Amino acid sequence: MSSTPLPLRPGETLLWEGAPVPGFHQRGATIFLMLFGLPFLIIGVSLFFYGLLQLHKAPTTSDAGLALFTAAFALTFGSFGAFLVFGPLIEARTARYVRYALTTRAAYVIRQGRFPSLKVYPILPHTALELEPGTRASTVWLHSRQERDSDGDLGTTKAGFENIAEGEKVFQMIRDLQGKDE
Repeated sequence: MSSTPLPLRPGETLLWEGAPVPGFHQRGATIFLMLFGLPFLIIGVSLFFYGLLQLHKAPTTSDAGLALFTAAFALTFGSFGAFLVFGPLIEARTARYVRYALTTRAAYVIRQGRFPSLKVYPILPHTALELEPGTRASTVWLHSRQERDSDGDLGTTKAGFENIAEGEKVFQMIRDLQGKDE
């Protein structure tokens, strides 16, 4: 955390700091999605190159248009497959750009890298707290908000310390902080 100093307020003390455990955390689901996306990727790439080959050989404008349509369709198909196959690999690598800190007053989520950000979630007696245990790491959710999407459907957005090794310890520390404010 040396590159991003925490903007601590007077009287605020750092209690814990950490980072997400790198790697896959839901291996079964991740492997299933990657295997599911592999045919989309292979077929999409094959169709794309087939469309380009047919475009080169097209004797008429109509055939060239069909070849361009095939290549454009294949880009969408292959992009979906690439997202499913390579997305989890990219997500697993982003853990090295995230740092967490817990102080006597707030929880800090620091993201470095291409899109840096600092989010502060105050620890209050009524803060909704949830522990989601995992096999390799646990997640402590300490902020949730109801939001409407573009269709008008209501969904919950959560924030907290995701995939940390000391989840139960941090959860108990936050519970202790909530009890002090009463």
